[in-house]
Amino acid sequence: MAPPPATRAPQPAPEAKRPLPSIKSTKPLPIPARPLAVKTECSYRDDVGTEGRLVLDVQASRVQRFWSQVDMGSKGRCSFDLSTFRQTTFTPSPTLVAGACTVRMWEQGDQVTVSYQNCASQCSPGAHEYLWPTLVSRKTGTCR
Repeated sequence: MAPPPATRAPQPAPEAKRPLPSIKSTKPLPIPARPLAVKTECSYRDDVGTEGRLVLDVQASRVQRFWSQVDMGSKGRCSFDLSTFRQTTFTPSPTLVAGACTVRMWEQGDQVTVSYQNCASQCSPGAHEYLWPTLVSRKTGTCR
């Protein structure tokens, strides 16, 4: 007579691993090391009445066209034209300089930021204190 088949004790099911919850970082996205490429002609108006217009063409981090005008109503206006700037940095953030005024451009995610620093000479008196960066959507070309 053959021995009865060995019975095995039931094994507990392996514990299912749940995916970790996604954590949204509050840190800004890193600036890519690749050359910047963006082209747009856009205008915007924000909730407080600031109106801006931007013409921007950057290819392989070389600024081909740049013109920006930001009108802050009673606070004044700032105007920027590539002809008054020289490009001092190319990658990762193209940088334009005119005297003390520095304009930097960088990409983060789906946006390109155009920032203005120490640009009182490009603005009517006191307006530079109200000048914020211009954000350009890479997907749509719109700006704000």
